[in-house]
Amino acid sequence: MMRRLPPAGRRSALCLAVCGLLSACAPIGPDYQRPAVPVPAQWQPAPVVAEQPSPGPAVLVDSAWWSAFGDPQLDVLIRIALEENKDLRIAALRVEQYNAQLQVAYAAGQPQASAYAQRSRDAVSQNRFIPLVNGAYPVGNVYEMGGNVSWEIDFWGRVRRANESALADLVATEEDRRALVLTLVSNVASSYVSLLGLDRELQLNRLAAAGRHESVQLLGKKLEGGGIGEQPYLKAKAEYEEALAELTVKEAEITVLEHALSSLLGRNPGPIARGKPLVALTLPPIPEGLPADLLVQRPDVRKAEQELVSANARIGVVKSQYFPTISLTAQYGFASAELNKLLQSSSNVSSFGVNLLGPVFTGGRVAGQVREAEAIQQQKAMAFVLSVQTALREVEDALVQHRQTWQRSAIRTRQLEALRAHGASALKRYEGGRSSYLEVLDADRSTYVGEIQQNQTRRDQYIALISVYKAMGGGWGIADSPLAAPSAKAQTP
Repeated sequence: MMRRLPPAGRRSALCLAVCGLLSACAPIGPDYQRPAVPVPAQWQPAPVVAEQPSPGPAVLVDSAWWSAFGDPQLDVLIRIALEENKDLRIAALRVEQYNAQLQVAYAAGQPQASAYAQRSRDAVSQNRFIPLVNGAYPVGNVYEMGGNVSWEIDFWGRVRRANESALADLVATEEDRRALVLTLVSNVASSYVSLLGLDRELQLNRLAAAGRHESVQLLGKKLEGGGIGEQPYLKAKAEYEEALAELTVKEAEITVLEHALSSLLGRNPGPIARGKPLVALTLPPIPEGLPADLLVQRPDVRKAEQELVSANARIGVVKSQYFPTISLTAQYGFASAELNKLLQSSSNVSSFGVNLLGPVFTGGRVAGQVREAEAIQQQKAMAFVLSVQTALREVEDALVQHRQTWQRSAIRTRQLEALRAHGASALKRYEGGRSSYLEVLDADRSTYVGEIQQNQTRRDQYIALISVYKAMGGGWGIADSPLAAPSAKAQTP
C-alpha cells in the first residue's frame, strides 16, 4: 500500500520541486563579470607651473566644453557638424539597424501565431490498381481555414542569452556613435582654432610684407642718392620677395583647411565664417577627474565592454545546442469539401503537441563552436583591458602636452619682448649712424619669427586643451542632447 505524505511534507516536496525547476531554468553559460583592470588612483603628479591655471570642476568634462572658448561662431559650426556630418548620420542609421536586430531577437522568445485559408481542387486517377468506390466522384474541392501557434520554451536560456548579446551589440553601436560625436566635435574645434591661427599668421605676413616694401622703397631712394651701398637694398628686396612667397603659402593653407572643415560640417568645400580672433578666445581650465572615471566617460571603453558582454552571452547561446529544444505547438481550424459546411462543428480540426528536438551526434561541431565562442570572449576581454590602458595613456599624454604648452607660452612671451626691444635698439643704432640697415632688417625678421612662434604656441594651447577634453571623454553627455543627431533607442519589451 502506497504511503501518502502529510500536508507539510507535500508542501516541502513541492517547494523542492519548484526550486529545482527554477534552478534548471537558469541560463546556460557564464554570467558577465567585468575583468579586473588595474587603474591608478590618480594621474601622475605634475610640476607646479605658475602660469598654468588651477583645474576646474569635474563636470566640465561632461558638458559643451567648447562654449567656454567664448566664440559663438564655434558653437554654430559644431551644431552644424552634429546635424549634417555624413559619417555621424551613417552611425545613427547603424544604431537603427542594431535596434531592429534587437527587436528580432526579442521576438524569438515570444509565441508565434499564423493564420491560413485555402481552397484546393483535387483530381484522383480512375485507372489506379485499386479502383475508386462505385459512385465516387474523381474530382473534389477542399476548403480549409485555421491558425497555428508555436512557442519555444526557453528552458535552457538560449533565447535570453541571445537577447543579452543583441542588447549589448546595440549599446556598443550606440557607444560607437558617441565616440564619433566626441571625435567630430574635437576635430571641428581643433580645425577652427588652427584656422584662426593661420588667419593671424596671414595678417602678420601681410604686415611684414608691407613693412619690407616700405624698406625697399626707402633704401632704393638712398641707393639712387648714393647714401648706401647696393647690399642693404638687395637684402631688403630679397626679404620682401620672401614675405610675398609666404603670403601665397598661408593663403593656400587657409583654403585647404577651410575645405577640410567644410567636409566635417557635411558640406561641399567652401569658405568658413569666423568669429573672434585667436587672441580673443578664452582658455578654460582642464577638468578635474580620476582615472577610474574613464570607465564611464570614454565611449570607446564603454563600447569595448559591451562587445565583451555580447561575446560572453554568445557562449551560452552556443552551449545551449547541447540540449534539446522544447516547443509547444497548437493548430485549430476547419476543413470541409463543401463551403457551406466549413464552419460547422463537424468540420473542426485541431491538434496540440510538445516537440522535443535535440542533438545525438554532431561530430564535434558544437564543441568546436563553444571553443570558438570562448576564444572570441577572451579576445574581447583583452581588447577591453587594452582600451582602458590606451585611454589612460592618452590622458597622461594630453596632460603633459597641456602643461608644456603653458610653459612654452610663457617662454615665447618673454622671448618676443626681448626681440622687440632688440629691434627698437637696432633702429636707434641705425638712426644714430652706429650700425647698418642690415642689422635693422635682421632684427625685424627675428621679431616677425617670434610673433609667428608666439601665435603658434597660443594655438597649440587650445589644441592641447581640446586633446585633454577628448582624452577624458569630454562632451560625452552631448551625445544625448538636442545638439546631437537623433539616434534610435532600444525598444525592449
